[in-house]
Amino acid sequence: MFTPTVSQLRRNVRVTLVLSFFQMFMVVMPIIVLFFESRGLTMSQVLLLQAWFAALVLILEVPSGYVADLLGRKRTLIAGTLFGAIGHSLLVFMEGFWQLAVFEACLAVGFSLISGADLAFLYDTEVALRRPTDTRRKAVGRLFATRNLSEGLAACMCSVLLLWSMDAAVVAQAGFAWVAFGLTFALVEPPVERLPQSGHIANLALVARRLVANGPILRLTVLALSVWPLTTMFAVWLLQKHWQGQGIDIGLFGYLWGALTLIAAAAGKWALALEDRFGSTTMLLIVGLAPAVGYLGLAAFGVVGGLVVATVFFACRGFGIVILRQALNKRVSSEFRATANSFASLGFRGAFALTAPLVGAVLGWWGMQLTFLVLAGVSLVICVALITPLILAARSPLRVAVPQAPQAPQSASPA
Repeated sequence: MFTPTVSQLRRNVRVTLVLSFFQMFMVVMPIIVLFFESRGLTMSQVLLLQAWFAALVLILEVPSGYVADLLGRKRTLIAGTLFGAIGHSLLVFMEGFWQLAVFEACLAVGFSLISGADLAFLYDTEVALRRPTDTRRKAVGRLFATRNLSEGLAACMCSVLLLWSMDAAVVAQAGFAWVAFGLTFALVEPPVERLPQSGHIANLALVARRLVANGPILRLTVLALSVWPLTTMFAVWLLQKHWQGQGIDIGLFGYLWGALTLIAAAAGKWALALEDRFGSTTMLLIVGLAPAVGYLGLAAFGVVGGLVVATVFFACRGFGIVILRQALNKRVSSEFRATANSFASLGFRGAFALTAPLVGAVLGWWGMQLTFLVLAGVSLVICVALITPLILAARSPLRVAVPQAPQAPQSASPA
């Protein structure tokens, strides 16, 4: 088996972060809802399209993570970024619901392949370098912060490109997707234990059993990662329409979106430091309660107050994703880390696929304000039902030992 050098592993860290930067350089995201409407979709169809995307990811999430553990993260990342580049290139020409459904299908395949593989790749590279536990712990925050920094800068570029047209933003999006594809060839597979290439059903069952059997904290963390992101995801998809209804100029959408994603990046970067200072209980309570407060604020306040409240969702998303993903990754071994991350995303995609059409229907029946109130209530229920038990489990004196990382080959130790 090929053993990478220390310099190659160090380069892996840099390239993985740069790859994530370009892979998440979503120039079109601040106006995606309005772009879909310009291509003939209603708001209900936009949410239905996202449900279609989520359903496809639901089907592909775990198999793609398993493929990453089985065949290697680099190959999986190459395939994933290729599908993403093809999908964004098709978006330039697509119109109507069914054509845009093809675009979402390409994106779903690409997203599924990348989801979990990039984090596992970075985490295992840090392990191979024998870096301190605290450095590996911060890998999750660095990756999340890089992604959100990318989205923030891309959003600002979106407002500049809107001086020409929406189509200019879509063309630029396709170009950056191809840059991400090219970067994957600079990666070198880190040395990790591989799952056996036979007995695939048995392998998946083994991963599922380990996620369930390795103590209540791991079980509840996986469950929280499966459901809690719903509390902020709907805000992401409703904010653009909300801003339009409040009369905010579309040319400002990119700058507003950029500022919010930079807030998420900062929250992700400092999430673990804040957890160390204030404790897991405090941070999890913030993560659980903030979305409900945010939706109530959007329903109650005007333009200025609504913009301030919108920061709650993005900061909360930064805190929650990093804290929960770190809690997951430090409790699973490298041989099935990508599969474990995919399992954690599986429930969320299923929940979103089921609930997005319902939220679209509620929006059509009752309007934006009442929809926000409904989402506030749902967010509070999720906090009580999922986040509170996780807090209690984390405070319990009965803990399960975190698995030790495998030792790296001698040639991979730092100089």
